[in-house]
Amino acid sequence: MNLSAFINHLVREGQIAVVDDLSPLLPAASAGALEALIDFYHHDKLELSATAPEFDPDAALWAATYIYQGVRLIMLRTIQPDKVLPGLSPYTGDINASSIYSADLCLRYLPDLLCLTRKLDAQDALVMHIRETAMQWPFSSTGMQLAAKGSLTGIISSPALLQAYADRIVVTRDYPRCGVPAVRDAVNASLGDYASVLWPGYPAL
Repeated sequence: MNLSAFINHLVREGQIAVVDDLSPLLPAASAGALEALIDFYHHDKLELSATAPEFDPDAALWAATYIYQGVRLIMLRTIQPDKVLPGLSPYTGDINASSIYSADLCLRYLPDLLCLTRKLDAQDALVMHIRETAMQWPFSSTGMQLAAKGSLTGIISSPALLQAYADRIVVTRDYPRCGVPAVRDAVNASLGDYASVLWPGYPAL
């Protein structure tokens, strides 16, 4: 399975393809993968409550590659636990609303990626790297029981992302993410008069 097919499986099935035949990435794979990501973006943005941030091809392709490579490395680590494996490259571009949303097309599967590491030692470098990435991309990691280390500016500056972030916090009941006033206000607004139903015990402030 190549990167483009991997992305199409994510879109179609809503879950990571766990297979042992993920091909090593080749430069030529980017074109087909990017086309699949653009199509995914245009469909996904229709679910947002306001205007979606612009598509950022670099962030989208990096995130797709990260998840793809993450699965490959986890499978290899499980089979060959003592083998030294290449690392996952961090994102080096600007973090803003566009890059956050574009990366989220695939980074929203970070919780699933971390679940695949359950057979690995919790202190394994690969596991620690995935956890750190999740903390640096808070929009994509609600419900993972991890602190949000990454900047929230891009989320808060976009009405569409802020609403989506609040909704995700409510669904996952990730109360520690409500520590930022703008986020807490958005969560309170999302809950409205139905907090006792949508989030029993939610301590509205």
